[in-house]
Amino acid sequence: MVPFNRSATWAYDYPTAEQNLYEAIRRTTKLPLGGPPLVLTLNDARIFEYPVLYLCEPGYWLTNDEEVENLRKYFARGGFMIIDDFHDYGDFGPQWNNFYHNLKQVFPDLEPVEVESTHPIWQIYYDIDPIEAASTKDYEGFGKYDDRYFAFFDDTGRMMCIICYNQDIGDGCEWPNRNFEGASTVSFQMAINFIMYAMTH
Repeated sequence: MVPFNRSATWAYDYPTAEQNLYEAIRRTTKLPLGGPPLVLTLNDARIFEYPVLYLCEPGYWLTNDEEVENLRKYFARGGFMIIDDFHDYGDFGPQWNNFYHNLKQVFPDLEPVEVESTHPIWQIYYDIDPIEAASTKDYEGFGKYDDRYFAFFDDTGRMMCIICYNQDIGDGCEWPNRNFEGASTVSFQMAINFIMYAMTH
């Protein structure tokens, strides 16, 4: 278990976002839930016990060789990761560059691909239009169409991770009462769609 430190970037929405999402999954789906959300480091062997990982604030992510190797094995074994809560004023700035540098160590021969609005991940449980959907980042001066979604796919075409850029679904799950233009509702729906897709593909 990672020691709790509210000032750490990974903990900005913790634990409320995770608890709220857990409750939303329990109430709206029949997915089996083995227990409350668990915080792990990427060098912890227990990550292999979980089909879906959530990594937030990759704009400040610093990885190491052991974590890279663990993640490479995790994805090779069918694991899925939701990467969320990073943004740049202007496309592909410092936070994207930091994220890209770290994940390219895991996927040296792959490039992230933009996920089109026609991809089944947007309709697998909830019907979401990612182009028109409001983002919680709208609070911070981003426009409605600034959020973008990317993925890494393996050689068989399986999506291994979904990347929420200029978006913050964790914030939407943390603050459902701040449902500006439906941004919080969409955050829950996106998270559940991502998990549903990961569990069925």
